[in-house]
Amino acid sequence: MYKEFSKSPSDTWDDISRRAYGTPEKGGDIAKMNNNLESGNVLVLEESETDSSDIEITGEVYLRHGEVNYNDFSEFTLFHGLEAVKGGVFIFNKTDVDYNFSFNDSITLCDENSLFLKGRIANIKPNLTNFANWTQIEIKSHAGILTETVMPNPFEFTNRSIRGVLEQVAGYYNQKISFSSEPELDEVFTNEIGTSFTAKKEETVWEFMKRVCRSRGLLLTDTGDGLFIGRFKADTQEKLNLIDGECLGLKEIRGEFITVGLGRYYEVNSQYPSTDTATTQIPFPVPITKRSDSNDYNSLDLANVSKRWACSEIGKHFKLHALIGENLLQKSGDFAVVKNPKIGIDEEMDWVIESVERRHPDSTYLTLTLPCAYTYEIPEELPLCS
Repeated sequence: MYKEFSKSPSDTWDDISRRAYGTPEKGGDIAKMNNNLESGNVLVLEESETDSSDIEITGEVYLRHGEVNYNDFSEFTLFHGLEAVKGGVFIFNKTDVDYNFSFNDSITLCDENSLFLKGRIANIKPNLTNFANWTQIEIKSHAGILTETVMPNPFEFTNRSIRGVLEQVAGYYNQKISFSSEPELDEVFTNEIGTSFTAKKEETVWEFMKRVCRSRGLLLTDTGDGLFIGRFKADTQEKLNLIDGECLGLKEIRGEFITVGLGRYYEVNSQYPSTDTATTQIPFPVPITKRSDSNDYNSLDLANVSKRWACSEIGKHFKLHALIGENLLQKSGDFAVVKNPKIGIDEEMDWVIESVERRHPDSTYLTLTLPCAYTYEIPEELPLCS
């Protein structure tokens, strides 16, 4: 996945790019990825993975490693979620097959219907006991690197559109990135010190990009083969049935309704281009106020900013966790209808599936939250808050 090059003090990053790709165009990105190292061994991305044209949809889950397709694993779990990096865990029982897995190997993973992800082997855990010999491999999509590294210097982006900021950061790590047609992406945002966006010192690349997207109500999505930036579009035509007595495969459901830290009033302040304040009220029956100052937005849109912030906070405080005794082809962003008086949900309510863990052979673990966390529409009431 990566090729190593030796850099002397006299070598420029454009020189490294020419040696790696035949063009100096990637010099700046290679420099960022290697923390602007003055000399020594540096890494350059080497694309050696399966072409999309080589992908076979076989109706089953399989791994493509080198030129070989593997489906002889005994167990697997596939992970995907809203604003989360895709991944998978696979267990191979040792037989006479030499799997030859190595850390950082390129992997293509397909589920029953499509490409699930292109990425790398992030962790390998061999196990030997008196009774068994097996290996667990853990896979992340290429976007996984963004969750593991902090933002490179410089931390500030000046006079760039939101699209430009996201493209520039993605380019450092050779990430494919595409966008919806939302007009906010072309906004050239500045704050009172003339900076578009500023990263925090310990902020990861993924968290920074997610924060930039969230500031305009956009969603950062790992497609498995790149990043997509757009607005959440609710599709409620087909809802997963989690109504008590009707969902026969439901093995466990539990609520996590935590109001500590939740406010009734969400007040946002901005000093640029003029001093202004906006407050959003949610149906929480305790007079708690939360207040925020931020350089991520200006005073021209504070009413929507405070509304999005309040909705995001609701989503953090109201979760459902459901274990279903089937391996479901469920996707994050799908909707479920829930009614279960035993856990305090007396009437049918829509919930959005925030994350999915498909556990082979026969279970699916879902985390759900209130749709307002992504639709940014204040609900009329909250569970157990009558």
